[in-house]
Amino acid sequence: MTKSTNSPDLDLWKDQELFKKQHRLKLQFWEILSLIAEGISDQSLSEISKKHKSIKLSRGNDLLGMPYHVLDIIRDFDPVDGLNIRVLNWFGTGIYLFLIMGKKKYEVTSSFPLENNFFLSLTDSPWDYPGMILENQKTKTPKKEHLTKENHLVWFKEIPISGGKEEIIYTISEQISTCINELSTILRR
Repeated sequence: MTKSTNSPDLDLWKDQELFKKQHRLKLQFWEILSLIAEGISDQSLSEISKKHKSIKLSRGNDLLGMPYHVLDIIRDFDPVDGLNIRVLNWFGTGIYLFLIMGKKKYEVTSSFPLENNFFLSLTDSPWDYPGMILENQKTKTPKKEHLTKENHLVWFKEIPISGGKEEIIYTISEQISTCINELSTILRR
């Protein structure tokens, strides 16, 4: 007997082991991102932006049906002079590093994302992750019209991870540290 596609998959619904396994995985990545956040000094962020807010780690359950975590560092979303470093852990898709920049910040730091393998988002919204990541609305060779958006400029790249917890923490932390150090140097000039 074939199940109708309109009927709920009751076997899946009652698969406690599957849900427990997913829950454990979400907790593991929450701990990883929490430890990464604890390793970022407030002083290093002050060198980039005097208006930075505390680091924020949040979670959601439905980005195209998948759970996700967001680690925001700096949290200055001003469309002219703001800057944020964001780590998006999108289950089923990957871990991504974002630089969300206001126009003036981009003018000062433009060489950094280009030299560090970031893609420029071509989406209309700075929060259109499916467009950027799944639909490949991005470029490594931006044209002038791409850089004159009314909204934020969003640069991003995937952070390939492998290994155990410590290796994952190290890999993501190194990417964030590079951004903080380079941006701090550029913005102090």
